[in-house]
Amino acid sequence: MAASSPINPDDYPFKRSEEEWRQILTPEEYRVLRKCGTESYGRGEYCNYFPKTGHFMCRACKFPLYASTSKFQDQGWDGYQDCYYTGDSCHVAVRGSKSHCEIACSNCGSHLGHVFFGERHTETNERH
Repeated sequence: MAASSPINPDDYPFKRSEEEWRQILTPEEYRVLRKCGTESYGRGEYCNYFPKTGHFMCRACKFPLYASTSKFQDQGWDGYQDCYYTGDSCHVAVRGSKSHCEIACSNCGSHLGHVFFGERHTETNERH
């Protein structure tokens, strides 16, 4: 199911045409990242990958999003408790309303999933 907030490429600094995205991403990556699809539960490439150093970046444009240490064991999808900032600019953008808070790469607009608040799973009280 697609999210309710379509990607508007004009809202993001990193630009590629839809044809270029289709050429560089696999069909599944394109469906999830560019068409706001949902990755299959428990099947993500990095679900059970917890490095001690480095960072996770946007699969589409390679923009750094999360420190490896912010990742935690979640319920079948990758979970992160906070994201990178450059000055006052957050590397993860929010689309939609608080009741349906979708997150996206702030560089290219690719769909990253959703953020949940107030669950008390993390120190920041948010789960990406």
